[in-house]
Amino acid sequence: MKINKILESKALPSFCTANTDVLNSIMFYCYLKKLPCLIECTSNQVNQSGGYTKKTPKDFMNLIYRLKKKYKLSDSQLFIGGDHLGPLPWKNQTSKIALKNSVILIDNFLKQKFDKIHIDTSIKCKDDKFLNNEIIFQRTNFILDKVKKNNRIKKKFLVIGTEVPLSGSDNNKNVILTSKKQIENESFKFRKILKNTNLKKNRKFGLVVEPGMKYMHSTIKKPNLKKFTDKKIFSKKNNFVFEAHSTDYQPKAILRELVKNNFKFLKVGPELTYNYSRSLFLMEKIEKKLFIKKKSNIKESILFSMKKNKSYWKNYYGKKDQNLFLNSKLDRMRYYFNMTKVHKSIEILKKNINNMNFKEILKFIDIKFKRDFLIYNKKRVSNFDNIKLIFISQSLKRYFLACGYKIN
Repeated sequence: MKINKILESKALPSFCTANTDVLNSIMFYCYLKKLPCLIECTSNQVNQSGGYTKKTPKDFMNLIYRLKKKYKLSDSQLFIGGDHLGPLPWKNQTSKIALKNSVILIDNFLKQKFDKIHIDTSIKCKDDKFLNNEIIFQRTNFILDKVKKNNRIKKKFLVIGTEVPLSGSDNNKNVILTSKKQIENESFKFRKILKNTNLKKNRKFGLVVEPGMKYMHSTIKKPNLKKFTDKKIFSKKNNFVFEAHSTDYQPKAILRELVKNNFKFLKVGPELTYNYSRSLFLMEKIEKKLFIKKKSNIKESILFSMKKNKSYWKNYYGKKDQNLFLNSKLDRMRYYFNMTKVHKSIEILKKNINNMNFKEILKFIDIKFKRDFLIYNKKRVSNFDNIKLIFISQSLKRYFLACGYKIN
């Protein structure tokens, strides 16, 4: 299992996104800096029905392979994972239907040769009056028992956990730390499930736990790691690692502390698309300053699409708050980038920026980014990709440094 080799000495940033522009930046950066590249997609983004990106697991993997070839990433450098695989996309249906779809979902991911599988059955379905750890583990056992016929599961790195933060974070939920007793119970129960489903009982796996962090509209709650030593020792002794969700926007020092406490996977998603949107807004500003006739009107397109379709933000923002639409760190606007009006605006923006002289654009680049902008320009990166990369790479660099990699 190639992931295990890296985990012996390093941790891995897990870049959880299905946005093509963001994926391009991540994979180019990893190629340029000779870094391992772990890309994950959630079941909301990618599933057998297409998800909100309109991509099936096969579509997503085809995209990844095209980018892999484009950036000449090696097999030992690239890892692909599925995140929150389980009832999540079907939470508004009965548990029977949701679990049936969960099995099909994970089987699809296995057939497409994903390296890492996060099984998340901690989602309440339409007919669930309550959901406890016993039910969660029964459902995990049910799914693994159904997919064990697919021999590929034996070679995958598995991640489980009942203390799973909601996909995309939650602005309202209180953060409750996972206790050592919970960690002991969950790890022992999962070992039992592995045995019951004829999988290697002593294999290394990942456990999602809550160290006490989250991000909200404009603030970030840091984790409480002062009393984490016993949990770290227990995990190492019992051959499993921790996976940290909702690490977005945490400072490098905090990310390093997580790694020191055996968090071998640091998942980041909305921060990446949030930074991507900052690059789009800067490029729109450049458009206006340089008097481009056919402007992209990217902010206007995003606001129009979000007001027209409330489904992706109404439970997070609660009202038509234009400031939250564009600036909340929860970044619900990422769900709208694939929508026709917004996509067309991005394509116009791309064309406009790429037709400009890079020296003109350089005047609008913050002094702290100018060195990177010039370096990427010499690599023949287009103006659009260059500006996008200098924003997104600030996140990438922070995560790789925290995980113990040297960045030249």
